[in-house]
Amino acid sequence: MWVKNGKGLVLWLCGLAGSGKSTIGKALYERIKQEIPNIVYLDGDELRDLLGHYAYDKQGRIEVALKRSAFAHFLSSQGLVVVVTTISLFDEVYAYNRKTLQNYLEIYIECSMEELQRRDQKELYSGALKGEIQDVVGVDIPFVKPNADIILPNDTTNNLEQKVQSILTQIKGKGSK
Repeated sequence: MWVKNGKGLVLWLCGLAGSGKSTIGKALYERIKQEIPNIVYLDGDELRDLLGHYAYDKQGRIEVALKRSAFAHFLSSQGLVVVVTTISLFDEVYAYNRKTLQNYLEIYIECSMEELQRRDQKELYSGALKGEIQDVVGVDIPFVKPNADIILPNDTTNNLEQKVQSILTQIKGKGSK
């Protein structure tokens, strides 16, 4: 299930800032790592640091998402499972991933704007709504809700283990494309 025709699996967790992508992605990575050693976790912010790419306007976000996808492709083509956490909620990214990633599952971490504003750890939403911050996806940059393979509602921050298990069950039920 994890490797198909020599290609690793790319699990692309996307969602708005504060939706729980990183928390769920790290937990998913740790759980899968118990089964297989060939797994890599790519976090959006950490990869931006590695690439030195800090443009947050829509085009800049798309560019870094495509680089992230190319990196995931490189790793998965060597038989690694890659867990990616990223906002990247744009049609261009979805289309590119579906075209280039052979063994790919998209997981949308869905969270209401009300809950995102309540969490707002980095004060992105409050700053954007006050006009103090620009280029916030979901406020002044529109996003496209993906037609994802798996949609995980995450309006609550509890039951992390159950959410990870739900993703794993759905992955095993779907297989990979």
